[in-house]
Amino acid sequence: MNTDLVVAVSDRSTDQLYAMFNSDDGLGYLSDRRGVPQQVLATLQHFGLSSICNVLAAISTAKTLDLGPDDAIVTVATDGAALYPSEYTKITARDFGNGFTNLDAAQVWGEHLANVTTAYTLELGERERNRIFNLGYYTWVEQQGTPFELFEARRQQTFWRRLRRFLPVWDDMIAEFNARVAAG
Repeated sequence: MNTDLVVAVSDRSTDQLYAMFNSDDGLGYLSDRRGVPQQVLATLQHFGLSSICNVLAAISTAKTLDLGPDDAIVTVATDGAALYPSEYTKITARDFGNGFTNLDAAQVWGEHLANVTTAYTLELGERERNRIFNLGYYTWVEQQGTPFELFEARRQQTFWRRLRRFLPVWDDMIAEFNARVAAG
């Protein structure tokens, strides 16, 4: 119920930017033609498909809200490029004839970065927030068996505030899991 905007991002955009960020010609284009600093280029190579999606959504959000250079938007890089090594081959074969060239980089820049659209960004009012919340009914109540009353309780901020007391426990569980995975 706290969602202010939703943004639809095409997988064509995420796929092609993933190819750009993971090719020598793509990174060379960004450096030579667009002046992207090496420090930023090194970071882009770690962005997975969802991370790229989140960045595009953040850009569209900033444009929709008419944010300027003194404003900030924070997004999360939710995945890394290392999760998708086989995707690069599939994407370049499908979209670029089995290779990614400097010319492809220029096309990808122009289509997906030079003018990020706001056409698929929607500011939400109360009605839209309720519609989005209600989409969870099938997943939580019908599929997962969550009691309807518990599902409905999630509409209120008090439900979420009460969960804060569990954060240290969850942090400990995550640290324990990560330690077990790292130990092999």
